[in-house]
Amino acid sequence: MGDTQKTVLIVGGGFAGIAAANELAGAFNVILVDPKTFFEYVPNTPHTFLSLASASRTLVDYPAGGVHKQGVVVGLTSDGTQGKATLQGGEVLDFHYALLASGSSYASAVKPGPTRMQARESRLLELYDTSLKIEAASSVLVVGGGSVGVELASLIKEAHPSKRVTLVCSGATLLDRMAPHAQRFAEQWMRQHGVEVLTGERISDWGGLGDGPPAAASLTTASGRRLEGDLVFKCVGARPATAAFAASLTAEQLGPAGSIAVEPTLQVVGWRNVFAAGDCSSVEEEKTAALAGLSALAAAANILALEAGSEPQAYPESLFGGLRPPLVGGTSLGAHSAVMQLGPSSVQTGSGPALMKKVLVWLYSRVAGGSRVWGLVYRQMQRAMVVLLTREARKLAANTAAAPAVLPATAT
Repeated sequence: MGDTQKTVLIVGGGFAGIAAANELAGAFNVILVDPKTFFEYVPNTPHTFLSLASASRTLVDYPAGGVHKQGVVVGLTSDGTQGKATLQGGEVLDFHYALLASGSSYASAVKPGPTRMQARESRLLELYDTSLKIEAASSVLVVGGGSVGVELASLIKEAHPSKRVTLVCSGATLLDRMAPHAQRFAEQWMRQHGVEVLTGERISDWGGLGDGPPAAASLTTASGRRLEGDLVFKCVGARPATAAFAASLTAEQLGPAGSIAVEPTLQVVGWRNVFAAGDCSSVEEEKTAALAGLSALAAAANILALEAGSEPQAYPESLFGGLRPPLVGGTSLGAHSAVMQLGPSSVQTGSGPALMKKVLVWLYSRVAGGSRVWGLVYRQMQRAMVVLLTREARKLAANTAAAPAVLPATAT
C-alpha cells in the first residue's frame, strides 16, 4: 500500500458497521463490505411482513458513490499493522485497520442470509411473499418468546383477528431478559387480543421445518405435545454470522458459538489492527442494535487512538465508566403499542414507546441513506443514551452493593 490515506475495512453494513463508518470517514479511506446493496432495519422486519409501505421504508439503498462495496469476505490475514481480505470471487482488499461487524444470522426469514448477494428489489419480493403466506394461512405458529417472536405474533393477530395465532416459548415467561413489568404487559396484551401463549414448551422435533422462510409444519415439544400450523415461524437460533471467513481464524480467535474472540479493547485476539464489535463479537452483553452501534463507536475510537500513537481503551469501561451496560431495547405489541426498557428499572409501555420506535426507524433510515445532518442528530442521541445507561448501571451497582448478603444455611 502507498503513502495515501490509510484504509479501514469494515465487514458488515448493519448498525455496527454504519456507526463505525460514519465515525471514521474523513480520517481514513473507509471500505464497507456487505453482500447486500441495501441496509435493512432488522428490528422492524416483523412489521414489514404485514405492510409493504413499512418494508419500503425499512430497506434503504447504500448511498451511490459512498464507502459501500458489495461482496462477501471469505478470508482474512494480518501481520498486526497491515492485512488483506479476500472476497468471494478472488478479489483481495488491502487494509491498515479492519472492523469485523458481520452481525448475526437467524433461523427464519426475519434476517436476510448473511452471505447472500442481494439487491433491494429481491428482498422486497421476499417480504411480499411472506405477507401473502400470512394472508393465506388459517393458523400461524410462532416459536420463540423473545422480542422477534412476540412482535411477530402480536402484529399478525392484530392485522388478522380471525386467524389462530399461537406463540410458543421455552422459558417460563415472555421477554425473559426484560424487566417483570415489561413481561407482564406483554402477556396481558396477548391475552386481551386472543393470542394463545404456551410457555415452558421446548421444541424437540421440528417436523422437517428447516431454516429459512416460514412453512406449514407439525412440531413436537419435549413434553410430547403436538403443535401444527399452516405457517410456522422459527424465531429462535440467532448466532454470530462469521461462517464465511471463520476458516481463516485460529482456534484462539474463535469464541463461543462461532463468535470472534476479542480482547477487552475489542481487538481480535492476536491481531492488533483488527477489531470486532456487535453481534459477531464475544463480548458478553445484550446483542441489540443500540449496543451494537455503541460498541462499534468504541472500536472506532480505538482505531483512531492507535493511529494517533495512543493505547486503545477497554470496552465497556471507555463508554460506561467500568460498568457493564444494562439492557436497552424495545418490543412492539401490535402496530400501536410497545414496551421499551432502558436499564433495569426504567420501563415504558403503551403508545409512547411505539411512537418512539417509529421515529427511530424513520431517523436511522436517513442515517443509513447517507444524510450527514440526521447522522449528527443520531450521534447526539447515542451520546445521551450513554449518559442514561451509565446512570442506570451505577444505580444497579449501588443497589447490588447495598443488598444484604445471603448467608448459607447451617445445619442444626
